[in-house]
Amino acid sequence: MGQGFESMKLSSRCRYGTRAMLEIARHYKKGPVKRRDIAKSQGISLDYLENILIALKSGNLIRTVRGAKGGFMLETAPEKISMLQILTVLEGSLAPIQCVEEGDGCCRTGHCIARKFWLDFHQMQVTVLKGTSLQSLLDLESAGGEYDYSI
Repeated sequence: MGQGFESMKLSSRCRYGTRAMLEIARHYKKGPVKRRDIAKSQGISLDYLENILIALKSGNLIRTVRGAKGGFMLETAPEKISMLQILTVLEGSLAPIQCVEEGDGCCRTGHCIARKFWLDFHQMQVTVLKGTSLQSLLDLESAGGEYDYSI
């Protein structure tokens, strides 16, 4: 594999953050989930999870409930939270190359066929991620089925 593709891999923060969001979503309408329960069920260290939960809270995807029965809850229904939202909060930009976001920064922007490819590639990513909700992943888990990623 060529150099540079390593940066296209999503971080462990995204993987663990997605798992934490799914764990919280499994308890939607059942009450808050404690941090230690998320960490235990998902095999994530408490310290690492704490940083992820802070980011998810700052991104308005989850909220905290204080008290003995407190913990973390989704800010909205799992069908309204997309994977695009989660990954963007945890990873930042998902654009594969800089000129996809900042097209005016390159003198070749107007006539670069490679940029056209990267724009199309990024749009496909966005379409799949936006069209995949936490609920759709939970439904898939319940059905024991395979993920259909067709566009």
